[in-house]
Amino acid sequence: MKNSLPTNRSVGRVALGCGLALGAGIVTAQTPKKKPGAAPPKSGAAIFSARCAPCHGAKGEGSSLYPKALGGDRTAAELAKYVQASMPPSGKKCTAPEARQVAGYLYEQFYSPLARERRKPPRAALSRLTVRQWRSAVADLLGGENGAPVPAERGIGGEYYRDRFRASASRVFQRIDSQIRFDFGTKAPADDGFLPHYFSMRWSGSVIAPETGEYEFVVRSDHAVQLWVNDNETSLIDARTRSANVTEFKGRIFLLGGRAYPLRLEFSKGTNGVDDTESAKKKPPAPAKVALFWKRPHLVEEPLTERNLSPKFVAPTFVPATPFPPDDRSMGYERGAAVSRAWDEATINGALETADFVVKHLRQLSGVPDNASDRAA
Repeated sequence: MKNSLPTNRSVGRVALGCGLALGAGIVTAQTPKKKPGAAPPKSGAAIFSARCAPCHGAKGEGSSLYPKALGGDRTAAELAKYVQASMPPSGKKCTAPEARQVAGYLYEQFYSPLARERRKPPRAALSRLTVRQWRSAVADLLGGENGAPVPAERGIGGEYYRDRFRASASRVFQRIDSQIRFDFGTKAPADDGFLPHYFSMRWSGSVIAPETGEYEFVVRSDHAVQLWVNDNETSLIDARTRSANVTEFKGRIFLLGGRAYPLRLEFSKGTNGVDDTESAKKKPPAPAKVALFWKRPHLVEEPLTERNLSPKFVAPTFVPATPFPPDDRSMGYERGAAVSRAWDEATINGALETADFVVKHLRQLSGVPDNASDRAA
């Protein structure tokens, strides 16, 4: 029986013949012959520009004839059938190939939901400072030297005086105390240099606020006390003159977290005014105690310890007290997502408060003395 498969020689002749034919351009099954002089088919963009844009606009936005922008929920194939059957409304209709070309173009550029979203101008998302950011920005602008880091030293500087007038010559000693919480009883701070009837102390340095919010400072004493916090001129607590049965004094102040603020507490045992030391010596000394506590935001009252005290004295920080509406926390964190009427009003009041502070502290902020010859300039 003869082998039905072609021999190697016959396969070679066929391959050689195909190669010659391809080389001569005889076999063109994959590339149809083009008619001489035939124009290339128009693109969908060209067809749309020539036959659709006069009525629908250059970008499908509409015109006075057809004001509605191009858009819908048909597929590209459905759109091609509609264009072939109906477009243009007058004159020669689009052929099937033209309809497919222009339908594909306008579907991708104007018609489909994705194309319509893509052509929308980007929306400007309004964002404002949060309340914390606004207060911090104002504090930084008017801070001067207050941008220095929180002091590393801990404790509070104490000066101990033999009399109630706190003259430098009457200072017996000074030291760093871990906190202000003393009960002297009827004795003096030390055995030498003091009389138990009259003595005074001054503690000065800074207090470190761990978080932003309203703080309440509490001084407990049975003698005259005065406390300054973030203000070297106006005291937060002034109990130099008090009723005999009142031993607790409180003051509230708003502080920004992560900053240090100047703090000073003065204590005096004895009668203010006339010095009657000699007559007082004839009487038994009265008991004396003094303690400083605070209440941080949303927490209970506790002693103010060295963890939040520093013996280094810092300059005051301007902290606006204007109340603000709460920030949006729908995302789990504070964000300035809306500019409401309440926020607008708060920023105006905050600006007025800031301007008032600048006017009152112009000499310190500008560094120009009131009597300077070029002060106006």
